Amino acid sequence: QEAEVDAAPAGMRKLEDNEREELVRQLKGKWDEINVAYQKTSVLNLNSLDTIGKVKRKEQYEAQLAQIERDIEKLSKKVVYV
Repeated sequence: QEAEVDAAPAGMRKLEDNEREELVRQLKGKWDEINVAYQKTSVLNLNSLDTIGKVKRKEQYEAQLAQIERDIEKLSKKVVYV
């Protein structure tokens, strides 16, 4: 295990598997929460995108979902340093 610690970049540590899996689980829960809110709004109907606020809200939901997906992908690797 000392070899693993030595292999970590300076100032970083390897994220333990249980920590990594917990973070992924929490991110998936957050993704589900945001997706439910996104699905409940009227921003999915193109005819309802009649205001700048609705367009911005739709873009914000999509950006949040995409960021969480990227974070999950990064944390899904076998070795993650923090």
